[in-house]
Amino acid sequence: MDKEAVKQKSSLFSIFFTFAVDNLGATIIFPIFAPLFLDPSKGLLGSDVSLTYKTAMLGIFLGIFPFMQFIFAPIMGEYADHCGRKKALFLTTFLTFVGYGLSALGIHYHSMVGIFVGRMIMGVGAGNLSICLSSLSDLSPSPKKKTRYYSYGSAVAGLTFILGPFVGGKLSDPTVSPVFDSAFPMIIGAILGLVNVLFILFAFVETLDNPSKKPFDFIKGIHNIQAALRTRAIRRLYFIYFFYLFSWNIVFLFVPAFVVENFHLSNSQIGDVCALLGVCWIFGTGVLHRLFHKTMSAKWILLTSFALFSLLVVFIPYPNYLRGFLFILGGCTIISGLIWPLCTSAISNAAPKDIQGKVLGLSQSMLSITMMLASIIGGLFLHAHSLIPFVFSSFSSLAAGAILLRAKVE
Repeated sequence: MDKEAVKQKSSLFSIFFTFAVDNLGATIIFPIFAPLFLDPSKGLLGSDVSLTYKTAMLGIFLGIFPFMQFIFAPIMGEYADHCGRKKALFLTTFLTFVGYGLSALGIHYHSMVGIFVGRMIMGVGAGNLSICLSSLSDLSPSPKKKTRYYSYGSAVAGLTFILGPFVGGKLSDPTVSPVFDSAFPMIIGAILGLVNVLFILFAFVETLDNPSKKPFDFIKGIHNIQAALRTRAIRRLYFIYFFYLFSWNIVFLFVPAFVVENFHLSNSQIGDVCALLGVCWIFGTGVLHRLFHKTMSAKWILLTSFALFSLLVVFIPYPNYLRGFLFILGGCTIISGLIWPLCTSAISNAAPKDIQGKVLGLSQSMLSITMMLASIIGGLFLHAHSLIPFVFSSFSSLAAGAILLRAKVE
């Protein structure tokens, strides 16, 4: 193998490793934060603190990561276009490493400020998706190869997004091992983050040949949104995608809090629940999508799925036994997994080739902002009644279906 091929493979591995560490950081806290904020024995918030305050703080702390990612992802992408992929990736991976470390210290010393700042910094660091995709594009000798690299990156991100809650639940549960506690997964994350920094520093080779000479655009994200939404064909599709993501994220983000309050599950058991959701998601995306897509139009699959989801999701809180709860939750997850590839492919198919990059960036921004909104709204209303977040989810799914009635889906 020649030297250029070795450099290319080491650069590719560095990018895929960055995908994994970033997505692990986004989800590893799901089974950790709910017990940390809601269980007085964890030491972060005492029994004298109201449930209203606890759930509101949980929502804010879950939402700060995607909020920072939403704000800084376009800025980091612009920085990479001007200063090179390597410098931008080094900066973002270093921030992720620091964020993991601060989060671990904050959890260990029961410091809400430390945890909050750590999650903020991690959110900024995770804004490097566009940099990774740009680097993969730079390294691709052909469009076919680029599509393959993108699919590899998507697979790595999806796998770690599913594994994150499972790993976080197991490594934070002292009943699994006396060494484990709520800070331990963040320590492991910090170690992986440091390894990631070293890979970028020593294994990644700069892929940008011609840095941009245009003025630095600090509000590129807003300009990308404007450019993408000017295309009438995809405007309605984006509104559908927004309401769909909100309906799913409010369920996904607050399942850990719900099972802590109602079933008193341990961190490890919460991780098992999240892993089960991952399996259901894969079944919806990988099996049902292939099955129905051959026999039904995409629009009718989406309309049926939105209707079923909106009807089913309101029943999630009602079973007072765990098996029934998981059965309904699993059904909602399968339906959501069926919807996602149909929405994303419809948006891509409707967009002209010359703005595919902007469309991809806006899709990532949609995911970040809906996670932020779902975190805050769910945290504010979960204490009032456990049904309220799921009602929000149901209405959001209905809104997506209503808009879909007048939209064209390719």
